[in-house]
Amino acid sequence: MTESKLDPLDLLKGDLQDEDHATQVDCAKRLALIAKAIGPKRTRKDLLEYLDEYLKAENDEALVAIGKSLADVAKFVGGPEYMGCLVPILEKLASQEETVVCDAAATSMASLITEMRATDVEKIIVPALERMTTAEWFQPRVGVSKLFPAAFPRVGETSQEKITQWFSALCKDENPMVKKAALINMGHLSNAMGKNKIRDNMMSKLKDVCNEDSDLMRLYAVKICKEMTKTFNETKEFVSVLWPVVLKLAEDSSWRVRKELAEVSPDFARVLGSEIAGKELLPIFVGLLRDKEPEVKITASEKLQEVCSECKEGVDQVAQVLRDLIEDTNQTVRANVSGALGDITIACGDKQIESMMHEVLKIGVKDEDSMVRCNTLESIRKVAKSTASPPSTLFTILQPFASDPKWRVRREYLRASTAFTIAAAKSEDASGYDQKLTANLIECLSDHISSIREEACIQLAAVVETKGGEWGVKELLPEALKSVSQTDMAEQSNYLTRMTGLILVKNISQHLSAEQIEEHVLPFVEQCLKDVVENVRFKAARTCDAIIPKISKKALRERIIPALEAVQKGEQDTDILFYSEQALHAAAKYSE
Repeated sequence: MTESKLDPLDLLKGDLQDEDHATQVDCAKRLALIAKAIGPKRTRKDLLEYLDEYLKAENDEALVAIGKSLADVAKFVGGPEYMGCLVPILEKLASQEETVVCDAAATSMASLITEMRATDVEKIIVPALERMTTAEWFQPRVGVSKLFPAAFPRVGETSQEKITQWFSALCKDENPMVKKAALINMGHLSNAMGKNKIRDNMMSKLKDVCNEDSDLMRLYAVKICKEMTKTFNETKEFVSVLWPVVLKLAEDSSWRVRKELAEVSPDFARVLGSEIAGKELLPIFVGLLRDKEPEVKITASEKLQEVCSECKEGVDQVAQVLRDLIEDTNQTVRANVSGALGDITIACGDKQIESMMHEVLKIGVKDEDSMVRCNTLESIRKVAKSTASPPSTLFTILQPFASDPKWRVRREYLRASTAFTIAAAKSEDASGYDQKLTANLIECLSDHISSIREEACIQLAAVVETKGGEWGVKELLPEALKSVSQTDMAEQSNYLTRMTGLILVKNISQHLSAEQIEEHVLPFVEQCLKDVVENVRFKAARTCDAIIPKISKKALRERIIPALEAVQKGEQDTDILFYSEQALHAAAKYSE
């Protein structure tokens, strides 16, 4: 008895006719798999014939899936010479009423054009483009704009002229959706044309876009200019061809256009180069930062850091407007500006401007909004890390934030303060930072927020790495461990700070010698291995793993191994037993 084989195409038909729309969609997504199973000939004939009939269905989600899947089906029709068979069905999908269906079909068709033979593009695609461009129904005219960039480089001079004419007609189409689609793809088509044809055919159209009555259309001129920078990517070409258009857009009365210009300003700055961007673009960008429309000002402030990084030559002129922006009524503007202050301060070459930036930073750290304070503290940290001798005035204004009510602000304070201390240590000018910072960090080891306690451990380890292990064991560890050690083994209220102490010694042990660890760290770890709180014993067992490779064989045999064996004998918790046994194996290995 033989088992009849199921035809994949019959399975497809059954699923596409299922009453459940979700089943139809899932099936439509597997078209490429069906095509691969039934072979090229049946794909070209049977599968496409059935899909042509299915287009009458009202399941738009399934039609979208079919439109997307046909790009993959193209791999299984028998090669590039047969890919043209997919064009009729894609053209029909591009004429559907639902926009998402048309867009999916147009995307697949554009992909298909790049894979087809050039002769087939001329023979099959160009007539299809003409039909879609001249169609009465607007949807094909919307979709065809996406196809022009793919088709233009694949056809001859005569067809290229036709495509240019068709595209010109779409740019003037009475239907706003058709015109919008043409403007969205104008930059892509321009790049496909090349420099000479852009100058001859597209620049006049771009200028027409700048003169559109609707600002919703004019803002596409900014996007087109940005896209064209891929072709005019040299400073001289950009200035001669596109810069006059950018200058006109900068004077546009619509806030939407100015907002879009602020969005793409970093891209223009990269093409212009630091010197020209500083002279030509920065004045325009400063105007956008001062714009009366909040949306424009917000977008410009978001791009402030990017623009300044590209325009280092003229960043001083931006610094002069930040004094007003750091006190702007809009919180988003203040937050964006405060985040860029560090990089701008570093880029300033003039001492007077740098001093002005320090005043702006002082205002930022006093802001009522915690995000602004956080960003400003982060900027101060960048300033401290970038200078050999950080100004003491900035360190002084940090002090109140050690006890800020917002834990994220306290975390940024720790990072900024540590940056000052490390910079001072490298310049051999402690300037009194050490004692203040050490006291603040030790106090933070008992903070009620775990992220602050952990950050304090990280920052202390960074300081020890810079100042050396001797400083760590003499100046830091005695006070730090005193603040977290238990005074009463039965008292469990401080167990979190003891766990923090273990994190601390684990971090700083990486920068201590074996003798320093054995004398100053091991006693605390041994004490925690006997702690009455299970979490502390667990953390102590994990800490042993980190310090075992750093200490002597004698300390391992006489102190670590006995302490871990004692844990093994009396412990009930399985996790503690597991990690203490793991530490024992490591200790045995390193003690040999």
